Amino acid sequence: MGTIVSVQNVSKIYQMDKVHVVALDGVSFSIEEGEFVAIMGPSGSGKSTLMNLIGCLDKPTSGTISLNGTDISRLNDRQLARLRGSQIGFVFQTFNLIPRIDALANVMLPMTFAGKIPPKERRARAQQLLESVGLGARLHHLPSELSGGERQRVAIARALANDPKILLADEPTGNLDTKTGKTILELFVELNKSGRTVVVVTHDAAVASYARRILRLLDGKIVGDERL
Repeated sequence: MGTIVSVQNVSKIYQMDKVHVVALDGVSFSIEEGEFVAIMGPSGSGKSTLMNLIGCLDKPTSGTISLNGTDISRLNDRQLARLRGSQIGFVFQTFNLIPRIDALANVMLPMTFAGKIPPKERRARAQQLLESVGLGARLHHLPSELSGGERQRVAIARALANDPKILLADEPTGNLDTKTGKTILELFVELNKSGRTVVVVTHDAAVASYARRILRLLDGKIVGDERL
């Protein structure tokens, strides 16, 4: 087990009109392979900015971020997209499923884009992933025919499609009731126990309590790093 995410003295500054907005200010930490980490903080603390940086959706203004040994700040947009597609699985609060295609096709889509899984294996892999999250009987249902919890399970299966190194979840239970959210978080725990590195971004202490480590952000700085 080695370091899978290394963040060293990272700052992110946005220019809004004539104002500099410091979203992150000299942040440093590392995440080891197989950890379950919650990045926790109130709205405006910088946690979404940090998620975008770890997820190769943006680059830092200064400092370095390495993902599995690759310094992402040195990559161009095409290289970032390739790394993102092969190394990171995203789970969002709003599910982000394509409404016109069924659950199976939604899970197959990232495999088509990344080209990491051979075409002949994609359908079987998508079915296996949906079965693993308890949706074996919902393969051909459209997102509109699924409950919120089922849609989030499809999103998790989709995030795992290319066998990513990291599962990155942004407020994954924000649109779910408490009972359904608990089921989704327990699924993350099981995925982590199987060896997957899981990073959850949240403002909710109840969500963060499922992780084994909590990084606390406030005003763009890390103010706490505790292991549970």
